[in-house]
Amino acid sequence: MAKKRINWSTEKIMSTSALFISVISLIALLYQSYLAREDNKLTQKQQSASVLPYLQFENIYNVRAFSIHLVNKGVGPAFIKRVSFSINDSIQFDNSTSALLHLMKEKVSKGDSINYSGSMTITKNTVIQPSENIRVFEVSSKSNGDVSGVKNFKNHINKTPPSFSIVYEDVYGNQWELSNKENKNDFQFLTPSKVNE
Repeated sequence: MAKKRINWSTEKIMSTSALFISVISLIALLYQSYLAREDNKLTQKQQSASVLPYLQFENIYNVRAFSIHLVNKGVGPAFIKRVSFSINDSIQFDNSTSALLHLMKEKVSKGDSINYSGSMTITKNTVIQPSENIRVFEVSSKSNGDVSGVKNFKNHINKTPPSFSIVYEDVYGNQWELSNKENKNDFQFLTPSKVNE
């Protein structure tokens, strides 16, 4: 049986070459699209990181005064979307100062000589700018001699802080939660976690 011979005319060579070049071009185009998508994802991550807020509570104590601060250690503003505080998992508050005031009134004995001051209540729609340090709550001694009320309050809030959850957004709408629901005996230096949407 004789082998069938392929007759390679100039037209066949040209059309086959054109088809081969088209396939190579398509592969190159798909690969470039893939690289562009990956580059776009990386750019979005970099842009998000450049405006990332990072909220934390911190306590400051100097014997005569005890204060609680909310600090934005990130590089972008934090837009507060939801606030929830609870005492003993039963009394609910939607702002920080009411919860802490209740804790002070209930847990610090009435005979202690203390002053209360709060510079800002953390509620829904609060905006916390980068590097902003908000003194949410402070108790201080009315006299130099009696500092027991301040110490009692500090000890109590460090031992049994209120349960809390603060959900906030960055400028791109990504949501984060600062909460002690995983560790109810902690209040400060907690790491926010990203909220899955």
